[in-house]
Amino acid sequence: MDAAKRPGALLLAAAFGTGVGADLLLRAVPPGIGWTAWILLLVTAPPALGALLGRQAGRDSLVAALCGALCALGITLRDSGPIAFLNVCGALTACALMTARTASRGLRRTSIFELCNAMTVHMVHAIAGAGFLLARELAPARAAASPGRKAAVAVVRGGAVAVPALFLFGTLFASADDQFHAIAAKLFDVDLSTLLSHMTLTCVVGWIVAGFLRGALIADEVPAPATRRESFFSLGIVEVGLILGLLDGLFLLFVTLQVPYLFGGAATIAGSPSLTVAAYFRKGFFELTAVAFLTILTLLLADWILRKENPRDTAVFRSLAALNLVLLGIIMASAWQRFFLYLEAYGLTELRVYAAASLAVIGLVAAWFAWSVLTGRRVLFAGGAIGVAYAVLIALTALNPDALIARVNLGRIAAGKPFDAAYVSHLSADAAEELIDGLPRLSPADACPVARNLLRFGEPESGNDTRTWNLARSRASAAVQAHSEMLTQSAAFPPSIHPTQE
Repeated sequence: MDAAKRPGALLLAAAFGTGVGADLLLRAVPPGIGWTAWILLLVTAPPALGALLGRQAGRDSLVAALCGALCALGITLRDSGPIAFLNVCGALTACALMTARTASRGLRRTSIFELCNAMTVHMVHAIAGAGFLLARELAPARAAASPGRKAAVAVVRGGAVAVPALFLFGTLFASADDQFHAIAAKLFDVDLSTLLSHMTLTCVVGWIVAGFLRGALIADEVPAPATRRESFFSLGIVEVGLILGLLDGLFLLFVTLQVPYLFGGAATIAGSPSLTVAAYFRKGFFELTAVAFLTILTLLLADWILRKENPRDTAVFRSLAALNLVLLGIIMASAWQRFFLYLEAYGLTELRVYAAASLAVIGLVAAWFAWSVLTGRRVLFAGGAIGVAYAVLIALTALNPDALIARVNLGRIAAGKPFDAAYVSHLSADAAEELIDGLPRLSPADACPVARNLLRFGEPESGNDTRTWNLARSRASAAVQAHSEMLTQSAAFPPSIHPTQE
């Protein structure tokens, strides 16, 4: 069969193989090299199949595939649960971006509205695309087909429907009657519930992947929405200027009145007996982060609904938006100041790492907004914002948050600051080497819970399943085995109870 003429068969075969791969690789937990292998298979399938079909992959698709591949590698490199979750989300988002093709231009120059429209359409492809492949792409040319081929195709179609139905009803009958279950068990000598589980995962994943591949390779590109925004909602510079002007005034008033509080730091806390470092951080950091996020959304919406009737309107909007971003920068600087003050007082935790990463994303997106939207290059904003998110995720994975948490908190000991052994001892295998190196610096009471939890990394994983192999867990296991005597001695000390961090 010529793949270029009958692409549906090739895509269905690839989707079925990917479904089988999911059943073989994704069942093993904790996630490891098996998950990485399957995600790499998924993100590289469109470019590889495109080459077989004579459809050269565009630069945007290749960049998305590269981002997905880097996220897949992060699952094998790190043991941290949040890092694994974020990388899985990043890889699946990369797959969605590979299908979100637009007719007028690539993803790099696609507006937010067009991108959302394209991704919505191709989400429908992922759900229903396999049905189109079965019903339309693989439909035989009836006029040219021989009677024998028509009969063979009919048998295959009937079997494709009958086998799952027979299996489903047979499973139900076996569950309803012990005698029928015994006969079926003797005939097939399989665990029907286990077989049903494997078939379900394979078929569900294969169905979704078939739709994904169809959307990425042979579906029509999604045209830009034809509806003009002026036809349903828009505002002139007076309305938009009033909105932004009032917001600028509010921001300016807040910054002016709160400068001592925003940037007072330790002096502010010392001057307020009822104010603690924890309250100072919590009362402001997350609220100011929310302000930063909502400000970007507000400015994007204002730019979209503004009728740019003449250059003066555009200039007024950009001036007001630029002032808003300047004030936002001051507020974000205050949020960072609170973060570092809290870090100095209590050390580092996972929540603080990811809160800081979120604030970094918002800050970089705000800078990108100023460079793109406020200079008349709005179409570049969506692609750049996505790029910022992937850059921060990849950098965060490379940074190794759990090892950083252990290193920072161990460094506090030399300065005579408290060390929360109860929290640090429950970090993932990513922090094992840092904790082993720092164990001699701990008091016996603090070293005990840390050593006890480190020893668990020296135990062989359940079943020694190759699919769960992970670089961080492997290195942690080797380090624990190399220092087993020291860890065993430290773990023998009677543990003391320590309060967790605020």
